[in-house]
Amino acid sequence: MNIYEKIIELEKSNQPFVIATVVSTQGSAPGKTGFKMIIDSDTKCTGTVGGGGVEFAVIEEAKKRIVSGESGLKEYLLNGDIVPKKNVEQLRMVCGGSSVIYFEVHGNAPMVYVFGGGHVGHALLFILSKLPFRTVLIDNRKEFANAETNPFADEVICSDYLEFSKNFNPKPNSYCVVLTHGHAFDLDIVCSFYERNFSLKYIGVMASRLKSKLVLDKIKNRCGNKKDVSNFYSPIGLKLGGDTAGEIALGIAAQMLDVHYKGTNRK
Repeated sequence: MNIYEKIIELEKSNQPFVIATVVSTQGSAPGKTGFKMIIDSDTKCTGTVGGGGVEFAVIEEAKKRIVSGESGLKEYLLNGDIVPKKNVEQLRMVCGGSSVIYFEVHGNAPMVYVFGGGHVGHALLFILSKLPFRTVLIDNRKEFANAETNPFADEVICSDYLEFSKNFNPKPNSYCVVLTHGHAFDLDIVCSFYERNFSLKYIGVMASRLKSKLVLDKIKNRCGNKKDVSNFYSPIGLKLGGDTAGEIALGIAAQMLDVHYKGTNRK
């Protein structure tokens, strides 16, 4: 498998990875300009930046950057006798010279679980497909839970909502948007999130203020008054104006982006 095939594979699975590219060299550096290596979250590698000590150092740096999510340049001195400059790593190698590597971090997009693929869900999935999120649609209706009706979801699941919620195991800091066609579904889905103590960054429910209060009351009745509901957003979305499915979806996506980037527009 070449590095480009590996990139496609990792992108499809939403697995974080780093592309390390040699952008410049001096002296007898083992890797030449343009050499590339892919390092995934399991530190499995495809390609090379030259081998030896510099490659080991690049893998270690890539592991750190997968956690931090920060891309950037780093220079390596390949001679242990030279005093390195600031932000330059010195490697005790005999080849001499230096190598500058660009670390490009990919993958690990926040997961968004959309419960309900009706008009608003469909519009939201379209908008999110242009944003830094990975989406999963869950719907209990076969006519909505398919790639033909909802082609913008990265994954589509047809399942009974309550049954799915019982076995649901979302990644930490995921986003959940509840847009089902039944009030009872909404209550069961949202309460299950809090009962199972998920570490979700955002739980949004499309509802009137009265319905939102009923959902919150139900959560407190099931989980106690001390349950942290600071991640609960309902009525959902920023109030941008308009009440079409597309306009409502735009407000929801804007609110999610605000949460993602730790903005100040709250509820």
